[in-house]
Amino acid sequence: MKERGGHEMRNFLLLVSVLVVVLIAAVILYTTFDSINRINQDAEREKDNVEQSLADFYVESTNASMGMNRNPVIVDSMNPAMMESLVEGDIAPMLDFLTALLRPVYTAEYVAYIYQGEIMASSLDEGIDESELPTAMPEETDEIQYEILKEFNGEEGYFFSVYLPFSMPGIKGAFMNLLIDRTEQIEAIDNVYEEEKSSLITRQIIIGVVAIVVALLLTLLGVRYLARRYITGPIDRLAAVSHSIMDGTFEGDVDVVEDSDYVDIQRLLQSGKVLMDKMGEVEE
Repeated sequence: MKERGGHEMRNFLLLVSVLVVVLIAAVILYTTFDSINRINQDAEREKDNVEQSLADFYVESTNASMGMNRNPVIVDSMNPAMMESLVEGDIAPMLDFLTALLRPVYTAEYVAYIYQGEIMASSLDEGIDESELPTAMPEETDEIQYEILKEFNGEEGYFFSVYLPFSMPGIKGAFMNLLIDRTEQIEAIDNVYEEEKSSLITRQIIIGVVAIVVALLLTLLGVRYLARRYITGPIDRLAAVSHSIMDGTFEGDVDVVEDSDYVDIQRLLQSGKVLMDKMGEVEE
């Protein structure tokens, strides 16, 4: 018996296939975006850890620096002229010495000692415009503060600006401002996580394509088999019975299955068979 393959069946298979593809694509997109979001959160946490580790380092270094005037190495480094100026009340040489000493310690591009909005001493890399640098703390407090600058001296990057309260005898409310370039370190973190995201997206695309192809094959084969077995197959058999009845070649009784979805058609064919039999008897 030739199986039917009308446009209704093709449209049904096409609709089911499209729905399967959309469902799989939605699942893949959701898992991809969720994974990317987690990667971005991990990257931000890593950056926060860098910031916190730098802040902790500055706190510890500052506490250690507070006692530098009692450190024999530091005391020996002070020349007699500086000591004499300090005794006479001129702290400028001392501040110059202090900023120049701390810049390599903190690996900073800029170190300045600021009092009442005035830069009293500074040490900075060549090419830095000191006039663009802050001369006041973000908040009036004795705590160490810091902020992240995305641009400095005409360059974009990741710059860590630290404000260290650093009062000296006779000078209250002074602080030190340090600027540390951490662009390379943060870019390295970004690159690691960008590579992870690229790898994730590539994997998800491959998985998605394979999943869609496999799902389409299973859907087409499975739906076609089920449709032939439970929909078009029974209809084809009922159609063959009806043609046999009309041709007068059908023998036996039409089976009527009470729990079948096609029971009404079966009864109709059974009635047709009875009618055809009676007409045959009349003709005889």
